Amino acid sequence: MEQQQNVTPPVPPESGGKRFMHLWGPLLIKWGIAFATMMAGAMVCSFLYMSAHYDTAMKAMENQDQMMNLYNAILEELMKWQTVIEGAAAFITIPVMIVLFHRDRVRERVSGILPNKKAPVWKYGAVLVMSVAMCWGLNNLIAISGVSALSSSYEETMEVLYTPPLLIQIICLGVLIPVCEELVFRGLMFKRLRARGGYMQAAIYSSVVFSILHVNLVQMIYSFVLGMMLAYIYEKYGSIKAPAAAHVVMNIFSVLATKYELLEWLSADIMRIGIVTVVCAAVAATMFVFIQRIEERPDYPNKPGENENLAAV
Repeated sequence: MEQQQNVTPPVPPESGGKRFMHLWGPLLIKWGIAFATMMAGAMVCSFLYMSAHYDTAMKAMENQDQMMNLYNAILEELMKWQTVIEGAAAFITIPVMIVLFHRDRVRERVSGILPNKKAPVWKYGAVLVMSVAMCWGLNNLIAISGVSALSSSYEETMEVLYTPPLLIQIICLGVLIPVCEELVFRGLMFKRLRARGGYMQAAIYSSVVFSILHVNLVQMIYSFVLGMMLAYIYEKYGSIKAPAAAHVVMNIFSVLATKYELLEWLSADIMRIGIVTVVCAAVAATMFVFIQRIEERPDYPNKPGENENLAAV
């Protein structure tokens, strides 16, 4: 008798609007939560500032110039809390993205789509080492090339983000924001694109979107390279935990390097920064070769009757 093969039922065609929401929905949700959190933060900040400067705020109501000064003062105060507000938005967004992520995995199982193999935990060391090496090396290259001088908003952005105390930076910039970004851009956007097409198309598309959203030139270049690396890590390791761990390690390294002025120390000697950059490239390349050897293809189940006598051999 001819053996019956498992055939995945054809997926019914979707409307353009449904495809759009399937791809962009997680990002729109992230934006909506970020906007609502920013508005709430602005209201709280305005209330606290005006309560502390009540007389000045009341006088400002009578004069347009003073009103503008009051607005600028509140805005300046709000910028001091930017990192905390973004961290709070990420904290709210993460559980929503986890729900969407797990729904996607359930749909894959129902559709008969086999996920990539999950790499063993001991192989995560290569990801962490490569992440630090790439983060350090890329920041050195940006410093050497002088690209940061072309973006006036880059220094302003960095100054705002790294204003809070170190612990707040580590929690918000080092943990909450990167985990949120990985769920949105790799766990949902990249994975959904990957299900519809090839790896390279999905990696480039998701990395370009990830890059553009960082606005200034320096962060756009850095984020695109970062996005391509994280998509590759996700593909090879078969788990969102791998790119999330890599992103967290890189961001914490950046926070600590900024706090202790590592880049300034390196930039003081061109030979020093050059040697460190070459070493970072060599380490990252070595870890990449190791990661490349990981077998990510899923284990397809045997057909009925295949290898049925294996235990007797």
